[in-house]
Amino acid sequence: MDDDRTFALESRLTNHGCYLQSLAVEDGAYELTYQSAAADQHGEIPHQQVGDVVNDFRELFEQRDWPVRNVVATVTDLDDERVGSWRADADWFAALDSGEMSEVEFSQRVLDSLSE
Repeated sequence: MDDDRTFALESRLTNHGCYLQSLAVEDGAYELTYQSAAADQHGEIPHQQVGDVVNDFRELFEQRDWPVRNVVATVTDLDDERVGSWRADADWFAALDSGEMSEVEFSQRVLDSLSE
């Protein structure tokens, strides 16, 4: 991943109390690991924060011409202990953008992907 793209995502994540640890494109997916201050505090991944991160990717897809890909996230606490993971598939983003999927259905799919 180039430095400009990494910085673009990193600055957005910081606004949500998330600290980017790594970002790469692997097997056609954006794979990121980030620390979450809220997850550290609560011992789980906050749903609102997942939505914020997903919306950051949506903005990057639309405003920064990032290719739409699957997003696979691993979330750690501030001690780098794994809290869990989530994903958002490229076809979900496409269906949402085309109106074939509602915001609620999209959000539910992402939340259903949460794992510890």
